[in-house]
Amino acid sequence: MFKFGKQSQSIDFLQPSYSPTDVWSTAYIWLTNVGKYLLIAVEVLVLGVFFSRFILDRQDNDLTEEVNAKVTLLSNESWQKNAAIYENYQYLLSDIKTVKDKQTINSVKMSELISGIPSSLHLASFGYSVNKVTLRLTSNSLNSIKDYEASLKNNPNYSNVAFSIDKNEDEINVNVNFAFVTN
Repeated sequence: MFKFGKQSQSIDFLQPSYSPTDVWSTAYIWLTNVGKYLLIAVEVLVLGVFFSRFILDRQDNDLTEEVNAKVTLLSNESWQKNAAIYENYQYLLSDIKTVKDKQTINSVKMSELISGIPSSLHLASFGYSVNKVTLRLTSNSLNSIKDYEASLKNNPNYSNVAFSIDKNEDEINVNVNFAFVTN
């Protein structure tokens, strides 16, 4: 099958006794000498990957167990409620910061306004929107309403003071609208 050159009858192990002359014989000789080392290297590589797979699978299983334990912890109903409450607090704090930065503080003005209402007048409702105030008052005395009207109209901190009076059987209802004077 393979054609080899004329072989000598010597027993010299250092020198090859034949030298191939065709391509197929040379390829066969090369594969048997060099190819076996390539095959061994590939087998070592495959075995290394095979055994490393066991180590990586063990690490993956450990991580999966750890993740599942944390998911169980986080899926607890009380934890979810607390997380929702905390998230709502965060939104509320950011809204407060936004309002604080953009809105003027009128608590002193409101406190002065409410404390300035005479004791004979009863505050039924109070409304505030963009420096405009709406009050609904009830009273039994028309004189106290007139005194309060005069005090609001004479106050330089208020403008466009408007009173509308409505009398029922025993009670007088008063609607007051005015605006704060901005400096």
